[in-house]
Amino acid sequence: MPMEDLTQALEGLITPLAAQHGLTLWGVELASGPGRSVLRVFVDTPQGITVDQCARLSRDLSVLLDVEDPIPGRYTLEVSSPGLDRIFFRPEQMAAYLGQEVSLALREPEAGRRTLRGVLLKVDGATVVLDEAGSELAVDFSHVKRAQLRYAPPVPAKPGKGGK
Repeated sequence: MPMEDLTQALEGLITPLAAQHGLTLWGVELASGPGRSVLRVFVDTPQGITVDQCARLSRDLSVLLDVEDPIPGRYTLEVSSPGLDRIFFRPEQMAAYLGQEVSLALREPEAGRRTLRGVLLKVDGATVVLDEAGSELAVDFSHVKRAQLRYAPPVPAKPGKGGK
């Protein structure tokens, strides 16, 4: 089965189970390695998620995947939050992060480059617009291999120079 079809099948299995746990499926990533694959399931809620929520979903999901057996061979299941440096699986997920820095790894080089990094200006359907060093770049999400938020922690204000 092609990887895209397998990913869609997994999303179809996981989405309703995640919803039963009060979670939203953010995305699924299946990484193949020598001898073993890793299935990463990212879930979230508007309030964030806890380790206990991930553990409960992981237990139930493990049983479901054992019964349905959609993944050939051995694999490791990981269930987690998308995190601060979250991966975007669909362009509409990016809309909530306008004004923040993102990186895009492209499937094919554009103007000799495979990686773009800039401030997310707009998401219009499947088009993502970045400000990269003052230049606006519009990229069709279908050309993106991986899109990721680049979390920057807030910089604390420097203490003033009070004269005591």
